[in-house]
Amino acid sequence: MPEKYNDGGNAENNHERHHDEIQELKHTLTHLLENCLCNMEIKEMETISSRMKNLMSQGMFWLKQENAKRFAYDLREFTNWLAEFIADKEREFWGE
Repeated sequence: MPEKYNDGGNAENNHERHHDEIQELKHTLTHLLENCLCNMEIKEMETISSRMKNLMSQGMFWLKQENAKRFAYDLREFTNWLAEFIADKEREFWGE
């Protein structure tokens, strides 16, 4: 089912824009996971893992529905949550 027109663009342009956003978010998420979890304990890693499993499940659903916009939204929400979670744990670790 094609996306509705919005923002003056057509469905193909919107799809491309969401695809680009997904790629950028994937890059950011990979960086966070590979470089920013060094001060996490098992409990925190389990929290991240659980939320990531939910993201993957929802992502597969939205991609099967050909709804890249919604997948990009969920991926952005998770990436923002993870960045804040890491920042909070770093402040705790350093006693701030």
